Amino acid sequence: MKEQLKFCLAINCIFFTFQTLYAQNNIEIGAFGGISYYIGNINPTQQFYSPSRAFGFTVGYVLNDRETFRFLINNGQFTGADRDFTNEYQQVRNLSFSTTLIDMDAIYEFNYLPFHYKERRHAFTPFSFVGIGYEVLLQSTYNIPNNIVVPFGIGIKYLLNKRTTVGAEWSFRKTFQNQIDGVGNPGGNQYKSILNNNDWYSYAGFFISFRLFGNGNCAVYQ
Repeated sequence: MKEQLKFCLAINCIFFTFQTLYAQNNIEIGAFGGISYYIGNINPTQQFYSPSRAFGFTVGYVLNDRETFRFLINNGQFTGADRDFTNEYQQVRNLSFSTTLIDMDAIYEFNYLPFHYKERRHAFTPFSFVGIGYEVLLQSTYNIPNNIVVPFGIGIKYLLNKRTTVGAEWSFRKTFQNQIDGVGNPGGNQYKSILNNNDWYSYAGFFISFRLFGNGNCAVYQ
């Protein structure tokens, strides 16, 4: 029940933002679907290890054809097991975990090319983003505290028409804790993650967004 309540509160946050911006121009809403995975003490190096389902929702405010502010919420599951790795230390330790969490992020997104519908050659762009966020535990093998995260990532997007954008993105969350996998800092420096001693997690997948409101004056969609 507590886990469901946390998720409902997070959904309410994004819809509150949505209602606040209802009367504004240049507003986008969207959805994300893909995979999630983690890097930490059990999996110190392997990208896309033990991928699990992930999904999310976003509200964005388009500043111009290069810049967007977005508020997003993602739900991801993260798993790992020492038995998946061949080194003797992990085979003896034989730990495993499963963690489900949501993170709520505010990000700044930058397009590397002009992105608008006026000319079809400007309907595609790569982009990157960075921001600040907060992770909330829903369910875990271990007792994990909620924590601040730093989201950043890259992607590509394409304008299908004046109101619809599709794309793909790959993002990371730098955490400030070492407990997502339930393993502190065992075995000395030899078994630290390549990304420092705190756990990281990542999302990769596809998104679609729609411009629903406004008076049509947004330069991106004209």
